[in-house]
Amino acid sequence: MDFNERAHRQWQAILPGKDVDSLLTTGRILRIASFLLATSEEIVGAHNLTRGEFDLLSAVRRSGKNCRATELSVLTKSSGAAITKRLDRLSAAGLVSRQVLPRDRRVVMVDLTDAGRELVDKLLPLVTVAEGKLLADFDEQEIKQFGEFLARLQAAVDPVQY
Repeated sequence: MDFNERAHRQWQAILPGKDVDSLLTTGRILRIASFLLATSEEIVGAHNLTRGEFDLLSAVRRSGKNCRATELSVLTKSSGAAITKRLDRLSAAGLVSRQVLPRDRRVVMVDLTDAGRELVDKLLPLVTVAEGKLLADFDEQEIKQFGEFLARLQAAVDPVQY
């Protein structure tokens, strides 16, 4: 019996007759996500980054262009306040540059510095290898099928096309 099966049985005992079956799936997704985050946070933390900061740097890197701070908020599913805090730290570390548009001072454009670009390019392979090890017990077909299920779930909860 895994952690989620035990939790499910406990909730069934506490709330008999209530449907708590979704906890088996959603609980597993959340628990797996916490292990994935811990794995990547260990790697990026060794370079004085949080996972949120790494995700922000990665979003700018993938875009291939300057990004609006509001765009980064959408892409990373983070609040404006979280983006501002991360940008403050990343800017102080010399990893991003920020520029306010003269024609609209409310708009902040973000770009990676050379150091930021180099750091993301160095860390991404380390993170993907470490996260990939968590999938080592699955063959290629199982990973593909699992990815398809997750894509359907993601489309249901996040239907926006980025």
